[in-house]
Amino acid sequence: MNAGTQPPAMPAAHAGPEIAPPPGALCLDARLPLRDGAIVRMRAIRPDDMDRLRRLHGRLSADAIVFRFFRMLPQLSEELAERFTHVDYVNRMALVATVGSGEAEEIIAVVRYDRTDTTTAEIAFVVRDDWQGKGIATALLYHLAAYGRAHGFTRFVAITMGSNARMIEVLRFAGFPFHMRYVGGDVEASLDITAPPSPPFAPSGSPAQPPARHGEQAGASGA
Repeated sequence: MNAGTQPPAMPAAHAGPEIAPPPGALCLDARLPLRDGAIVRMRAIRPDDMDRLRRLHGRLSADAIVFRFFRMLPQLSEELAERFTHVDYVNRMALVATVGSGEAEEIIAVVRYDRTDTTTAEIAFVVRDDWQGKGIATALLYHLAAYGRAHGFTRFVAITMGSNARMIEVLRFAGFPFHMRYVGGDVEASLDITAPPSPPFAPSGSPAQPPARHGEQAGASGA
């Protein structure tokens, strides 16, 4: 369940200074209930996630990598890992789902946005193969959309392969007004995030009903 655009061919050697997550992003650190009753941790990505992100990439199937990057990348380079983990939490933002804690914490999913104009951002997803089908991408998308809306965004755009039926389904049924068009052999999906997702799509634990903070008891399962 992965969608995204091709990474830059020659990313900058340095993605900028390390920026600690601001209070608004720190508030997203929460326990996230999934469809099957499993609980994962949701939080904003951090600069110290570079190795975790590279380990996630190393556990993705070839199909998952191609769906995310539109080409095969056997390894995630240090330059790309730096770019993806060093965000400014306004124009570029990412949420991760993790399991484990401390040194054993592992990233199992990432949903991110990058601003493309004043009110639009391009989004990308990646979910580890053994965690797909549990609603992680949808749950993270709801929280990322709420965060983006609070920072002035009204539209998310995702570019995905036309053959990535699973990701197209996630976007189509996310509960946001949806528009899709074909661009070459790829699909451009547009989500209007002006308002929260419409029921029955919005899960319990969505931004309208904040999930339990990390370390607290979680509520009912999300969609």
